[in-house]
Amino acid sequence: MLKFLQQKPIILASGSSIRSKLLQSLGIDFSVILSHCDEEKIKNSFQSENILDLGYILAASKALEVSQHHSEHFIIGADQLCLQGETVLNKPLHHSKAVEQLRLLSGKEHLQVSCLCIAKNNEILWQHHETAYLTLHHLSEKTIEAYLQSEKPYQSCGSYHYENQGKWLFKEVQGNEDTILGLPLLPLTQALMKLGAVSF
Repeated sequence: MLKFLQQKPIILASGSSIRSKLLQSLGIDFSVILSHCDEEKIKNSFQSENILDLGYILAASKALEVSQHHSEHFIIGADQLCLQGETVLNKPLHHSKAVEQLRLLSGKEHLQVSCLCIAKNNEILWQHHETAYLTLHHLSEKTIEAYLQSEKPYQSCGSYHYENQGKWLFKEVQGNEDTILGLPLLPLTQALMKLGAVSF
């Protein structure tokens, strides 16, 4: 049988099951290896006025940390920024913080910015970002509570699972679903081909 894609060794430097599923949809073989870079330390020491730089630094740090130990592989690093105005919404981690985030986002527009990079031999070869604009319905306290009890999205910045029931929360979305979920596939496929990691 003819093989559609040829490829070099690829690693996804992310523990996100959603990113892994998205990458699987492309039909390539890859390993998942989590980086051990200290994200909180990077965030706390971040000083640039351009918040986008933070997403790039985090994605690159993950990719480069894994690349140190797998120099022959193409390493995909990714990070997601959830922004409401000047406020960065990190993973809520617990219920009360998730309630606070959904109250803040209720009836307003916010951004999901996905930052991507590819590293090889401890060098960043490509970087890119995509932005989605999302506006929530006005949410009552009862709706917020019921939604959080249903999906418990405490590991998701913004406090919703857009891939599941979270879609019901939105009245307007501009941008691709894979951007919202953290791995924009079209620019990634183009970059992997341009770098020679994947070919027909």
